[in-house]
Amino acid sequence: MEESDKKEEKTKKKSKKLPKDVLNIIRTTMRNNIELTNIADNKANVLLGINALMLTFLVPLLIPYTEVIRHYHLTIPLSILVGSGFITIYLSVLVLKPGKFFANSKAMKKGDNVSPFFFGNFYKMNKEEYKEYVNKAVLESSSVKDHLTDDLHYIGSRLGRKMELIRIAFNIFMIGFFLSMTLALILFIVIPAA
Repeated sequence: MEESDKKEEKTKKKSKKLPKDVLNIIRTTMRNNIELTNIADNKANVLLGINALMLTFLVPLLIPYTEVIRHYHLTIPLSILVGSGFITIYLSVLVLKPGKFFANSKAMKKGDNVSPFFFGNFYKMNKEEYKEYVNKAVLESSSVKDHLTDDLHYIGSRLGRKMELIRIAFNIFMIGFFLSMTLALILFIVIPAA
């Protein structure tokens, strides 16, 4: 009788543990999301750098040529270029801006069960509070699954928002740059030299 109870207890313990393949999937997904977040941040940095340099050097270089700009009516293409540059910089900064990672800290203080694995939930706790909270939070495997799911969802939704903003920023940059260059070329060709 005792032997069957031991087997039953071992079976219960095994069923509470996360299977290795599930853990590998979670690890791989987390790693992929973190790498994609780094790629998104690098793209935003590139866009930010290009536009900041372009605007920084464009204005001082064009000041001596105000007569040429007036003659060829280049204020419109330059305004398009500067406007698209500022919008691209703004969107790039939004991508790089840290998210609201402290949203769950209030829920945690109330005693709600939030993930102990995401730093935004525990960064204001002291070491002892955190140890106690983790020990309580990992008692049940279903709770651990919920926490991992919450963390994956947060990282994934944040990554999706970053990628969406980068796509919009790239489109604005490309459209603004090519539109202003095309319009400037057309104006140079159409308007005769003085």
